[in-house]
Amino acid sequence: MTDLLLSELVALLLLLPVLLRPFSKSLKRGNAIPILPFLSLFVCICIIIGQGIVLSLFLLILFVLIVCLSEIIRLIAFTQGVLNDFYGIASVILRIVLSALFCGIVYCVFTFAPEANIRTEYPLTIRPIDSYPIDSPTNPIEGLLIERQGGADKRALVIIAEALPYSGKPETLAALLADQGYTVAEITGLEPRGIIPRIELYRKLLPLIGKKEQRYLAKEDNPEIAASFASFLEKTVARYGRTKRIFLYAEGIYTDLAAHFCTENPGVFTGVFFCLSEEEPLPSAPEGWARIVREQQPDTTAEDSSAADTPAAASELAASDQTAVAGGNAPAEKPSAASAAARQSYTEQVQPLPFCFYIRPYSELAGFGSLRAEDILAAKLLGSGRSIGRQDKAAAAAAFDRYAVLF
Repeated sequence: MTDLLLSELVALLLLLPVLLRPFSKSLKRGNAIPILPFLSLFVCICIIIGQGIVLSLFLLILFVLIVCLSEIIRLIAFTQGVLNDFYGIASVILRIVLSALFCGIVYCVFTFAPEANIRTEYPLTIRPIDSYPIDSPTNPIEGLLIERQGGADKRALVIIAEALPYSGKPETLAALLADQGYTVAEITGLEPRGIIPRIELYRKLLPLIGKKEQRYLAKEDNPEIAASFASFLEKTVARYGRTKRIFLYAEGIYTDLAAHFCTENPGVFTGVFFCLSEEEPLPSAPEGWARIVREQQPDTTAEDSSAADTPAAASELAASDQTAVAGGNAPAEKPSAASAAARQSYTEQVQPLPFCFYIRPYSELAGFGSLRAEDILAAKLLGSGRSIGRQDKAAAAAAFDRYAVLF
């Protein structure tokens, strides 16, 4: 059970005596009961400040406000020392209606409850990475260094830049890669945090609800943030990447920043992995630098195309258990016995390119971080749904690992 769900249940439990009071003689003797809805509202405010905005939480807040309004007169009577235990027919009917709504809110709270955090096989060691502001001390980059206890064994550093992270703990992708033996440096903030976590995400997310195409978050293009991002990459690589293969994982608002940095500074990273939605444009890349890999879905044909357009692209995607076509747009033929025999590991058959564009179906909400596990209602409004067990991030981690072993 997540912290958010527990907090919401506390807010709901505070409302129960208020709704049941007209039907209980013992509760009628509690003159201070009208205070409880306002305590519930205070709990909701603390949830927003402490854990951030979640769309389903607004349903609870709206219900709490309605109950608060229904108890204002009784609260005033309590403060004046007047009895407030009389309920007329209208008040009783109102409590019955509110009780029915209460049941609906309880259903929504459990239906849209976030997924539990993923459990790793190994305990993880987490420590903050120093911020490196460029022009302004008010615009630092925040990050975490994550390794499994006992030390990473892959001699590879992965810098992860996902969409609008908001917490001070590692996200699912970072935890999974660290558990596999990578040293992970995850960006957890581009700008100083506001009072309400995640508010910037929802300012960008709400305009996308109801759209049928081009549903992706606007890319970050602030010059100061770009400078801070570049400085963070340089200093993180210098500090933690000695004698290691160095990879960059970019998603969502970070993809253009990552592509620009890597184009301007070739050779810094061993490889760069872009996780993209099928509806967003590809980052710019020099000719021959990038290979496109499309995630296969059930009953669909996966495609692979390369900026170099080489036959190795087909064997690469085949190695990841996908049907591939070099060049990209022709329908894939049913694999023959010869092609099945030709399926070898990446390391044996493929010369990797610096960039990998891993394109996922829109329903996976690539570029939205862990939204499908953290805010189920928002994911549904965007045309997706719950990621049970955070499997969308597990699939992205597996795809990255297949790419990294090429080097």
